[in-house]
Amino acid sequence: MNKEKFSILEGEPEYGVVITQDVEPEGNRIDLHIENKFRNFDFKIREAPVNIVVVFVLAQNEISFAHGEKLTSIFDPLNKDLELKARLLDLVKSGNYNEAIIEVSDIVYQQVEQAYLGKGLATISKESDKLRDEYVKQQEYSKIRYLLLFTSILVIVFLVYIFYYRYKNSRVKQDFYMHGILPDKLLKDALFDQKDLDHWLQNNRKFYHDYTNKNEAIRALKYYCLYNYFPKKINQYRAITDQQKSLLKKSLMNRKIGDYFFANYFSDEEYTFLMFNTMIVDAQKVSEAYTENLLSSLSKVISEKSIEDEILESKWILLPQYKLSMYEEAKSVIEARHENGDYLAENMIANLSYEQLLDGLSDELEKVCSNSFKTAIFKVDLGEVYKLEPIYKEIIENDFSDEDLSEVMSSIRIGYRTDLTSIPKLKEVVRVTIINIQETIRDRKKHQKTVVRFDFVEREVKTILRPKSKNRF
Repeated sequence: MNKEKFSILEGEPEYGVVITQDVEPEGNRIDLHIENKFRNFDFKIREAPVNIVVVFVLAQNEISFAHGEKLTSIFDPLNKDLELKARLLDLVKSGNYNEAIIEVSDIVYQQVEQAYLGKGLATISKESDKLRDEYVKQQEYSKIRYLLLFTSILVIVFLVYIFYYRYKNSRVKQDFYMHGILPDKLLKDALFDQKDLDHWLQNNRKFYHDYTNKNEAIRALKYYCLYNYFPKKINQYRAITDQQKSLLKKSLMNRKIGDYFFANYFSDEEYTFLMFNTMIVDAQKVSEAYTENLLSSLSKVISEKSIEDEILESKWILLPQYKLSMYEEAKSVIEARHENGDYLAENMIANLSYEQLLDGLSDELEKVCSNSFKTAIFKVDLGEVYKLEPIYKEIIENDFSDEDLSEVMSSIRIGYRTDLTSIPKLKEVVRVTIINIQETIRDRKKHQKTVVRFDFVEREVKTILRPKSKNRF
């Protein structure tokens, strides 16, 4: 056909047939498969714009009339003729290859010859260009339609989300306000900002179970006042010095004092910040004096305290270090209790006078020393481990994030007893803990580069450096 028929037509079109079982390579798109077969067909002139290849893809039930760009107007209708494609596929699948090829070849030639004789190649080429332009425009319109559809869906989703968000927030506020817990004293205050409270309620609803019960709503209101409303209220008093304002705000962070003031301020119309300030200033003086007495008596109490029965005999040599550590730990506890307003609260809320506090001084010291004992002994023992293995200290203090460091120290202290845990035993616990945490980090960050730090006797340890804020690395 190429030699006797197609070669005499203008442009000398070449014709071929390809029958494939499925797309090549496997998983390829069918349009790319067809294009590849057309582009790679063994024509004399592969780039000629009038070549034709009929491609059968049996597994996909597809026949395509692939063609050069000048013949689009001829073969576009054939590619849309589903009845013709089905008939040809049936012939091929039933084994009638010759019949199928003869029929499709006759159809191709008839269509090409008829178009050439009726219009000429120049007209056919112009019509083909027009068809391709229309096809490009259709694709652009389709993209625009899909874009508009996608945009519309996004807008709808966004509006639904906004509606739901506003509905949820409105419902949350309704749940809060339906309990009717806002005090008149608060509502009458010009400093009170309703919108600020609404905003705070929206941002903190998860912490208070969406204010579904009255207790949660009261708890939320209390924390709003302690952290937002009361500090603003304190700032407006000119009769209170800046130092006293700072003390008032810090005192309200103490749970007992905060609860006490919240309850009294809103239940008593006459109760003011000036009255509260006077109470706090007086109580602070008592707290300071009491703290000084505690600290001045602490050294003697610890030096006279017998701890041998609570310490492993092999560690008695460290008794001086233990006593010093106990003093430092107990001192920090006393100072923290004073700083947090615990002693202030005992004087102001529990109505314990300075003399009554002094009467309980020895009991307070005993309690503080008892609570500080295990931590103080542990610190000394861990320091001894660090002396034996300095690399342990380097790793613990430098290689772990704050979160991992907390897990390390917690794991080391599990099972630690001052009267049973020896230094060698604690050293082994530290060793195993470091190994376990490092391996946990390595598994968590498999794709990060690991750095070999040192070898333990039993196995090699790799630590993944996850520096914390003050890591020297």
